[in-house]
Amino acid sequence: MNIRLIFIFILLSTAITIKAQQLEVVSFEEPIAELGTIIDDQGVVSHRFTFTNLTSGLLQVEKVTTSCGCTSTNWSTGPISAGEEGFIEIQFDPYNRPGPFEKNAVVHYKEQPDPLILRIKGFVEPASESVAEHYPLKMGALRTKQKFLDLGTITKKSLYSQSFEVYNDSDQILVFSDDMEGPNHITVTFEPYTLKPKSKGKVWVHYDVRAKNDLGFFREDIAIFTYEQEDARKDFSVTATLLDIPTEMNSKSPRVYFTKTEIDFGVKQQGDTVNVQFPIKNQGQSALRLKKVFGSCNCIRINLETDLLNPGESTNIAVRFLTKDRLGNQKKTVTIFTDDPQQPVAILTLKGRLRGPRN
Repeated sequence: MNIRLIFIFILLSTAITIKAQQLEVVSFEEPIAELGTIIDDQGVVSHRFTFTNLTSGLLQVEKVTTSCGCTSTNWSTGPISAGEEGFIEIQFDPYNRPGPFEKNAVVHYKEQPDPLILRIKGFVEPASESVAEHYPLKMGALRTKQKFLDLGTITKKSLYSQSFEVYNDSDQILVFSDDMEGPNHITVTFEPYTLKPKSKGKVWVHYDVRAKNDLGFFREDIAIFTYEQEDARKDFSVTATLLDIPTEMNSKSPRVYFTKTEIDFGVKQQGDTVNVQFPIKNQGQSALRLKKVFGSCNCIRINLETDLLNPGESTNIAVRFLTKDRLGNQKKTVTIFTDDPQQPVAILTLKGRLRGPRN
């Protein structure tokens, strides 16, 4: 009996070791490459990602797929020994694609179940733009590209900073003030604080994610000031999507599962109350926490029986849609943030059609 138990223990230990090795196949020096600002008529740009084979055997790239026809790839074609390096090269054609870009490449390795995602991003600047075309928004002497300062998706609870280009369109020195209006978790600095005539500068937006202490998409208004006699106030909106994605992912992680993610309530009358339930289950081996659940409008009411599901447990997310003053085709969503590392955000959809009110 003891020998049999020892044998079973060895098998289980081997299986766990193999699983752990599968979770970490390669190590990239940088999975995301910031290419900065490039000019659209100066030809194709490329970036080479270098990776190391972390397995104990040979590793070979099977294929690499890209997110659009403007990108192409090249990679190490032969087997790569344990501890040796290989590469994935992504080429991007910026011609006639002005503005910010973000392109993905999905890397598939032979005999490895999970692909890896690489990303290049930057900004394409048209070659022949005038100052007014390049910085279309004018606020006094200050020109900028946009009123909305989008910080994108932030996944770490720390201070996140991002810069935005500005331009002094006057013949006088433009001086920024330290004064700012906005929420306490957003601060702004300038590079430089004194901007020479007809020159570029940067506005740095600093977002304290820990102080914000929330999840989801946010648009928050701020105002910065310059020492000008007129139009000293400059109004902007800072946008950001805050996600809390666990860094560790293993066989014991929680796993969220929905039997259905979309419900069609059919045809109802305006003024009716629509009640539906979305079942949710934890299929993982550790407790699943529902960090935040919210609807896409104030017409959605959500009732959650519990925000913690032990392994194998299920519950229902009860959604009530208040249809007053609404008519025609309807589509509402419920967003759920969890600590499932594979699916930290889930979207549930409620749709249908509303006829005119009852007489």
